[in-house]
Amino acid sequence: MSIYEGIFIRRSVRKYKMEPLEPGILEALERFLKNASPLDSQSRVSFEIIDNLKCREKVRGVWKAEAPYYLAVYCESGSVACRNAGYLSEQAVLYLTSREIGTCYLGETRVGDAQKDGLKRLLVIAFGRPEGKNGTEKTAKRLPLSSLCVYKDEPGEQVKAILRAARLAPSSFNSQPWRFVVYSDRIYIFARKGAMPRIKALASMRDFNMGIMLSHIMLAAEEFWMNMETVTEEQFLKKTYKNGDYICTIVFHS
Repeated sequence: MSIYEGIFIRRSVRKYKMEPLEPGILEALERFLKNASPLDSQSRVSFEIIDNLKCREKVRGVWKAEAPYYLAVYCESGSVACRNAGYLSEQAVLYLTSREIGTCYLGETRVGDAQKDGLKRLLVIAFGRPEGKNGTEKTAKRLPLSSLCVYKDEPGEQVKAILRAARLAPSSFNSQPWRFVVYSDRIYIFARKGAMPRIKALASMRDFNMGIMLSHIMLAAEEFWMNMETVTEEQFLKKTYKNGDYICTIVFHS
């Protein structure tokens, strides 16, 4: 299974077999993380694999899952850094999915160090072999593309496929903050205002969610051998929009 194919079968897993993964998998994950493509090369993101079998960690927080392993995600503060963290984290999740390893994002869950190398822990990802089908959540419902997109042109089949992959991105509380203005050769991406509950601790999660979705766009574009560029246009950044915030523009080059 490819990482792109993992987009269509990924599920949140809440119950795990408390047993070690096969030899070499953790090392392979570390190599993957070192080579994963960032959304922004200037903002720092780091990961720490926590082996919960060797030293049982005390898991604190509202959303908890007892798992054999956790992947702690650390990043700088700010919107771009949080988007970059989501972008890289989802690549890791889909890599594990392609190896038939279950995962679950755990926001506001405290495992491991709160800070590492000057970076703050944003969240952790539980992972391991699922404990039967009962431990795997059903796929959350997603809004139809007709509710997410404003079409200015008729997009080609490849752009439609990319939008379908973006639509399937997971998000906190299934908030699905992304909105798209679609042309034949580009997609303008906005984040809906008020998409997250008004909880201060969750303020950064909208950007993290947007990063997850952008990773789906990147992986789908790679799957279809499309030359894609992510740009930020100052003219749109300076504008104030009633219902959303401009994030970036995806440009497809022929």
